[in-house]
Amino acid sequence: MTTLPNDLTEFLAAKRQLEYAASECECGQIILLPLGKHELGEVWVDGESLHNVAPDPHKGVEGYYAVPAVNLVESCDGYDPEHILSWIPDSNLYISWDCDHWAITMFPSVTWRRIAESPLRYINAQWEFPSVGQPLIPWPKYPFKEGRPF
Repeated sequence: MTTLPNDLTEFLAAKRQLEYAASECECGQIILLPLGKHELGEVWVDGESLHNVAPDPHKGVEGYYAVPAVNLVESCDGYDPEHILSWIPDSNLYISWDCDHWAITMFPSVTWRRIAESPLRYINAQWEFPSVGQPLIPWPKYPFKEGRPF
C-alpha cells in the first residue's frame, strides 16, 4: 500500500470528497479513490510539450519522461479521470496530468488541506491560463525512455 501525506490520509479516512461547483469544472464532478486503493503508477511527459518553457535535452528523439505518481481520482463526469489530481511521493508534490498532451502541472509547496479549501483552482489548472500551477520539467530527475509506453 502506498503511504500518502497525513492531511490527505485524514481527509480520505473521514470519507470526504472535494466540494466545488461541478458546473464550473472542465471535467465535472470528480470522485476521489477511497483510502487503501492508491497505487504508485506512472505518468508521462513529452519534452515537446515544454518547448516554450525549457529546451528538452532529448529533442528530436522519440520518447518520454517517466514520472512515478499516485492517482487520486476514481472517476469524473467529462474526462479521463486518471491523474487529474495526483501525488508524486519522491517529490512530495501534488500535480495534474494532461493525458492528451503528456504534460504535468505541478503545485509546489501546496498541501492537500489547501487543495480541499479551493479544489476548483487545482482541478482546472491544466486548462487555465494563467494557472495556479506551473509546468513540471522532468529532466534530469526522471528518466527518459525511448519509444512509447504502449
